[in-house]
Order: sequence, then C-alpha cells, then structure tokens
Amino acid sequence: MKNIQLKRLAAAVILGLCVNAAMIPENVYANNMETAVKQDMRGNVNWTKGSQANVTALGIGLPPENAGARGTALARRAAIVDAYRSLAETINGIQIDGDTVMEDLTIASDTVRAQVSALVKGATIIDEGSNLDGSYYVEMSVPLYGKTGSLAAIAFPQMKAGDKEQAASAVGQTSLSAQEVGELRKVAYTGVVIDASGLGLSPTFSPVIYDINGRAIYGVRNIDRDLAISQGMVEYSNDLQAATGGDTRAGENPLVIKAQLVKGGKNSINKVNVVVSVEDGDRILIADEETAVLNNGSVVFVK
Repeated sequence: MKNIQLKRLAAAVILGLCVNAAMIPENVYANNMETAVKQDMRGNVNWTKGSQANVTALGIGLPPENAGARGTALARRAAIVDAYRSLAETINGIQIDGDTVMEDLTIASDTVRAQVSALVKGATIIDEGSNLDGSYYVEMSVPLYGKTGSLAAIAFPQMKAGDKEQAASAVGQTSLSAQEVGELRKVAYTGVVIDASGLGLSPTFSPVIYDINGRAIYGVRNIDRDLAISQGMVEYSNDLQAATGGDTRAGENPLVIKAQLVKGGKNSINKVNVVVSVEDGDRILIADEETAVLNNGSVVFVK
C-alpha cells in the first residue's frame, strides 16, 4: 500500500512539474515567491453538461509587496499558475471506470502523463478579474469530451475492451410475457433513462449497467468508441423530470428504468455502475434491438 501511495505521489509531482515548467510565465515569482502565489485549489468536474461537460478550476494570485503598477500583471500570472495546478489535481482524481482514476493512467504511462500535461497547458480562460483584496482570480476550463483536445480522447484509447465486461447483445429466454415483449417492440424508444437518484451514484467515463445477476447490459463494448469520446457513454442529470423531458440525449420517448442499487468495480467501492432487475435488463435489451439506443449512446443516468 505504501509503495502504491508513493508511486501516486510521484506521478502527481511529475505531472505538476511538467505543467509548471512549460507554463509558468517569466518572472511570475518576481520579488517574493511566497506572496506572489496563493494556493487555493478549487476544481470541479461538470458532468451534467452533456457533451459540453468540462473540468474547471479557479486560481488565485497575490501581487508581490511594493510591486506598484506591475502588481496586477504579476498577480494574474500567479493566478494562471495556480489554476493550472488545480486543474492537474482535479483531473488526476477523475474516475475512468469502476477501478481506475486518471492518476492511475498517468502513473502507468509517460505518454498519458505528457498528454494530460499538454491538455492542461491548453486550458481556456473562461473568467478572470481583480478581487477587492488586491488578489487576482483566473478560472480555466478543459473539455471532458471531444474527438481531439479532450480528456476522453486521452482516456478511452487506454481502456482495453478485452478487460471489460462482455455486455449482453440480445435477450435470450425472458420472464417477460409475450404480450409485454410485443408491446416493447412496437414502441420506438428514443433512449434509456436510468433513475439512480438517491443511491449515491458517482459519474465516470465508462459506467456499466448490470442486472442483479451480474449480467452486463450496457458497457464500453456497446457504444461506438468515437461517439463515446465525442459525447460520453452516458449523459448525467440531477433531475428525473429534466432527464425525461426531451432535452437530453434520451429524447422525447425514453424507456425509464429504476435502478435497484449502485456499485463499484471488481476491486473498488466507487459507486459508478448501476444495477437493475433482470426483467428491466431484458426491457433495455429489447428496446435496443428495435432502435439501437445503446450503440448510439442515448443513455441518461439520473444521480
């Protein structure tokens, strides 16, 4: 355990050094390093913005004493450095799947670490300004999804499909009545909404829908890889009514399923996967046979 912690600490330090070495502006620490930068780590992963989901971080910089007219410029540069650090820290903690966080990938691969560093260095400033106390704030953002220049574009190529659960491709024998099966096939469902509200679901890049017998209903094998990178495997919502109102990727006529529970991966307790009843698993697969809602990623998780 100690070795793992030391490796993770080393990866975080290396990533921070890579970011800082390339991006600290000249003279950012001029005159007084301790007062030039105020460490104020504030990062947030905005999972509920659909394909526009992003990671944001706020950096705060203080001007050196007796800096005069240059104080604001130095404080701004310091705030940018602080925001880079906060972005790197927040990205490291993002859950890739039930067992893996982004930090694990940066530990395992120099290439991934370099890609994350480049992503942070290319962050967009979305807000900035002076505070009343003389400090300066800068808010920066990087996208979660997108074919290029996103965290998903880095993470998904590292996910080996062979290591993930084989998702069910069709319904075999089912306990659903023939009448219900016929009715399900007649309905042109536009997507699937899994209501996991109140269960403590955590977002991730690669969630799985299981039934209570352990059958994988939906996973990374179901969706086109390019689509998952550009928009994510699922869309997350905080409100069931909003998720079923036609303004999400589940469309205007989604199949709504209540999750039985949420769970982690094989070796973790991170509650990123949802579990439905066997019958509801069959309902999802039958709906998918008719409209390919899983392959299209027309899935919304309500958390």
